[in-house]
Amino acid sequence: MNFPISIHSQLRYKVIIIICMDITLIAIAIFILVALVFLTLFLFKSINKKSFVAEDGSSFDNQSDLDLYQKLYDKTKLLFNADYENGSAQPTLGFQKSFLTKLTKEGFPDLRSLVKYRNQFKLLSDLINT
Repeated sequence: MNFPISIHSQLRYKVIIIICMDITLIAIAIFILVALVFLTLFLFKSINKKSFVAEDGSSFDNQSDLDLYQKLYDKTKLLFNADYENGSAQPTLGFQKSFLTKLTKEGFPDLRSLVKYRNQFKLLSDLINT
């Protein structure tokens, strides 16, 4: 036996379905709104971020990091100039020409190279830490 569903019951089911669809739509809208708020806050924070730029173009988040970098840059910029490649046998800031070539161009491929230049590394460490 098939019992006919009353109009009242049919209407109730349709209202429930509409309410569920409305709740889903509202949840999606809230999710999108929250995502837009977070995106706006993130973009505003990154736009408002102060950047401190050194003379060589490096950028820093605060003035103290910039000052420290600038001090180190001023002390060590002679190490990275190409003057020592012109055949000058004079040490630059007390560093051997071969050490500066390894430091800036070739690298130190093995432990033997590191041990050979240990005094130069100590000198470089002292220069950076003073």
